Amino acid sequence: MRFAVVRVLPFVIPLLTAAPALAGMQLYRGTMDAVTAPSKVCEGVLGKHSTTLVIVEDSAQTDLNGYFESEGIAVGKLSGSDLSHLRIGYPGEEGSSTTLSLTRSGTTLTGELNGNTTVNHCTFDLGRMTLNLVKDEKAAPAALKQLSNQFEAQATLYHAFFLTQSGNYEEALPLFEKALKLADSVFGQGSPQLTHYIRGLANCYTRLGRAKEFNALYDQRINTIADQSLKTALTRLRVNALLQEGRGLLAQAEYESALKTLMKAYQLNPQNKDSIHTVMAVHIRSGHYNEAVTFLEQAAAKLEDAEGRKEINEIIALVYFKKALKDAKSDKEAEAEASLRKSVALDPENALYLVTLARMRHKAGHFDEAQKMLSKGLERITDEPSRQEILTMQEKLRQTEMIIKKLQ
Repeated sequence: MRFAVVRVLPFVIPLLTAAPALAGMQLYRGTMDAVTAPSKVCEGVLGKHSTTLVIVEDSAQTDLNGYFESEGIAVGKLSGSDLSHLRIGYPGEEGSSTTLSLTRSGTTLTGELNGNTTVNHCTFDLGRMTLNLVKDEKAAPAALKQLSNQFEAQATLYHAFFLTQSGNYEEALPLFEKALKLADSVFGQGSPQLTHYIRGLANCYTRLGRAKEFNALYDQRINTIADQSLKTALTRLRVNALLQEGRGLLAQAEYESALKTLMKAYQLNPQNKDSIHTVMAVHIRSGHYNEAVTFLEQAAAKLEDAEGRKEINEIIALVYFKKALKDAKSDKEAEAEASLRKSVALDPENALYLVTLARMRHKAGHFDEAQKMLSKGLERITDEPSRQEILTMQEKLRQTEMIIKKLQ
């Protein structure tokens, strides 16, 4: 295939060799009329396509070379003995049988392109063209440089994608970077022609765990991209990269930096539960329980599904429980009890919160209240392991009461 959308081909694309000394260079522009298609499905590609041709004559040899470009078709590299016998090689298709036969009449070239040529996933068999010489000495060298860079960018990109098919991402990475740099020199940032170059490099960074490099690419490119599907894909990768970076900072106890990074991930996608959980983890690990609760409450309000909100409420209950344990160790009984009551209210099916609160009330001398609390828990909690946990606690509290009464 020779249209600009990338596809991986099952062989290695050689990079371009150095250009030979030039004896003559001519630039032609005009139109090519695609006149026949192999099926009715592809008749939409028929019609006129703007076309550019650069012919270079090598003083050291009799052969001609150059580049051929037409609207919707990848840049092809020309070679041949004369204008009437030219071959076109496309990136990844060095064995292509596409030929170009031209006739010169003054400053005009007319001729035919033969061979299956692809435009937007469809092919045509025969293209007739009329091209006129561009009488500008500076235009030809500029066009040659642009088309050669475009050809090399395409060839390098094909090579990079080929390497990724066998898992050689380390080898592919510098090729993706080189291909994008070459494509930038041809199309400029923001061009839709860069879609496959950016996507390929971004995926390679992600596969290699290069979060820092990916984030730099994202920051540089995201506001220049009009393709919504590419934006969505990059944003998804961005969230993952930020999460990876944030978790690394959390593991090193760099809580402030971790929180800053992870909040970027959360703000990009407030529905991503991994972001929510990891931000919460930073608050908990740094002992900021109130901040954790505030964040989780705000996050729950933004979640679109009821099940997600229920899950967040259960997490808030867990945060209050951890805060209660911390306060209890610091002899802050009132604060601990208040947090436990919130845990039970948010997650009434959790037996652990209930028995911990009951034990605390019992320890404070409120025996009847503790037993009633556990009895009500048995009425609403149905799973057997949790019920056994409550029954075990009831029995322990009864035995404790008996011991206390004997000592009185």
